Amino acid sequence: MRKHITVLNQKIDKHLLLQDDSPEDLAAKKNFLSMVAPSVVTLPSFGIIFWMIGKNHISIAFWIFSFFSLSLIVAFVLLRKHLKQFVLINQYFYVLFSFIATLYFGGILHSGGLVFVGLAGALLSLSFFSPKQIKYIFIVYFGTIVLEAFLQPYLIPHPEFTPQTNLILFVLHLLTVSFVMFVTLNNYLKQSIMAKKAEADHLKELDEIKTKFYTNITHEFRTPLTVILGLTNPSVKINSARIKESIPLIRRNANRLLQLVNQMLDLSKLEANSMQINYARSNIIPFIHHVIEPFTHLANQKNIDFRLINELDEFSMDYDPEKMESILSNLLSNALKFTPQGGSISLSISILSNKNTTNNFGYSPLPEFEFNSFQILSIQVKDNGPGIHLEELPHIFERFYQVESSSLNHHEGSGIGLLLVKELVNLLEGKLYISSSPGKGTEITVLLPISRKAAYSDYPELALQENAIAENETELPISVTAVSKTKELPLLLIIEDNDDVATYIKTVTEKNFQILTAENGIRGIEVALDNIPDVIISDILMPGKNGYEVCATLKKDFRTSHIPIVLLTAKTDKESQITGYEKGADAYVTKPFNPRELLVRLEKLIEIRESLKTKYKTLALVSELDIEETQDPEELFMLKTKEILNQYYSEDSFNADFLSQQIGVSRSQLFRKLKALTGLSASHFINFYRISVAKQKIQKTRLNISEIAYEVGFKDPAYFTRLFKKEFGSSPTIFRENISNSKMD
Repeated sequence: MRKHITVLNQKIDKHLLLQDDSPEDLAAKKNFLSMVAPSVVTLPSFGIIFWMIGKNHISIAFWIFSFFSLSLIVAFVLLRKHLKQFVLINQYFYVLFSFIATLYFGGILHSGGLVFVGLAGALLSLSFFSPKQIKYIFIVYFGTIVLEAFLQPYLIPHPEFTPQTNLILFVLHLLTVSFVMFVTLNNYLKQSIMAKKAEADHLKELDEIKTKFYTNITHEFRTPLTVILGLTNPSVKINSARIKESIPLIRRNANRLLQLVNQMLDLSKLEANSMQINYARSNIIPFIHHVIEPFTHLANQKNIDFRLINELDEFSMDYDPEKMESILSNLLSNALKFTPQGGSISLSISILSNKNTTNNFGYSPLPEFEFNSFQILSIQVKDNGPGIHLEELPHIFERFYQVESSSLNHHEGSGIGLLLVKELVNLLEGKLYISSSPGKGTEITVLLPISRKAAYSDYPELALQENAIAENETELPISVTAVSKTKELPLLLIIEDNDDVATYIKTVTEKNFQILTAENGIRGIEVALDNIPDVIISDILMPGKNGYEVCATLKKDFRTSHIPIVLLTAKTDKESQITGYEKGADAYVTKPFNPRELLVRLEKLIEIRESLKTKYKTLALVSELDIEETQDPEELFMLKTKEILNQYYSEDSFNADFLSQQIGVSRSQLFRKLKALTGLSASHFINFYRISVAKQKIQKTRLNISEIAYEVGFKDPAYFTRLFKKEFGSSPTIFRENISNSKMD
């Protein structure tokens, strides 16, 4: 008997299950049938019984209800879909049938509990609908109850409803609704228990996967750290020749650590939908050659035959260099990891037409779709490693997943490389396929649409050149333009909350700069305002105020608006850089940085400031601009200074202290600001302004030299003469004679 029931259930399942149905969908369908079927089986029998005792109207009511339920079952079994619509029709029928039958037989008090039929329908909806939908069913049911109660005084009990019949039907309906409540609560408890068990199982599985992932990633970090710490340990006696040989090894392991960190950061950005695509149109072939070059060396070291199969010498298209490099690097790293010594790896680059992308490249973890572009870039990485079982293919692109095959257990890995490839290909609107079988190797195919919409850019080629320089930077001495020992070194402020990083920056820059440090953004602003440095290096992520806020604050303050600010951070995305420039940053350097690059950037920023000094000196003397006509903070400062000088320069008591009071800054702040903008101290700038005015008076008036000296604020004409000769190359008297001679000529 049990066997027959099992076979029947299997046949029902096979009939009800559609192609796109999940196990939950099948369970819901069977639940609906089990909910409606009892009324089809039992109610006709009750109808016959009441017919036999002369209760014809009650019998007809039972048969109408059962006929409707039977019709609903037949329609659903034939269609096998639109479950929620069928449930909705059924539940509202319960409510409306209850309402009509109650009114027909004499109201709530004289209908044998027919009002409970509507309640049963409303309760059964709990198993199928959302709270919003359930709410509407109960609102309709409550509305019928209120209306029935209102109409009760106007209703006449039906003759068939004797007190005894009313009692019997009331008990039957009460039992029915009690049974429905029991079934509903039981289903809810079962589902709740199953959900909690499933959640517990999922959490346990996720915990195991995470534990394995962290174990693997720890090993991935430990290996390069062991090399780096070992080679840099002071207790290890290494001669100078070995140290030079070890530098590339240290750099290679450090780059591996950086790659792991970048992969994890990129994955978090992709999953948060915050990664941007930065297309550049250029020749992609040299870029691919550059990316695969280090893998060629690694393959040779492992005695693996690595071949590039390329049909193209040159091909221009839109591509994102960072995304493309990440895809190629992860695919080749994965192939090298699982290919044994003496094996082979091939990378094939080709152009396909849209029609050829329908070929069977294997399993795809991404949804299928049609490319809009006519041409498709095909990247295929094939190895003859151990291969992967068919049932494992859907899982290898999942987070933390690693193949469990015993032949592969000796391979360490983070378990995020292929997941990153999948997410990047999806971001680039491409397709991804994998084909593999145990003992025969694996082939992964990436198809990307080809477009030429972006403006042509040399960025990818320039990036390759910069990378090439970075790779060979150990051969290049760190140097900037030599600073004269007699010349005062420029003042550098380092705002960095990490002591080790701050110390490293000081080590790199201390030969070329005087150094000030601040441990956070708030302190950095205070130090900058107190000392007015020549250049600032600031981290972005800091307590108190971040680097963006520091930059914005200092650029808005006229005392510090002229200072070049370099933002130094681990945030490498374009949006972060754009935000930095919007806040007024003059340069953006990412960690880890090339020391030479940092020094050159600092040097160039200071050179730019030096070239502007002549402009601001001239602005303070001859500019006809009005303060309201300019928004440049440096111009505003110089124009304000000019106004004060023009008002007080003739007073012999006018000095740097008085000027700083009028501007509203300390003397040291004024000194640093004017020194940065004009190259002159406050006292020298006042004298420069005075002798410049005196020069104009010599040209335009007949006053003698002593009178002019007194008029521009000098007590001692001899001192005035010395300053004038130093600035303009001749004494005031000779300067006037030269002007007179030139007019006579």
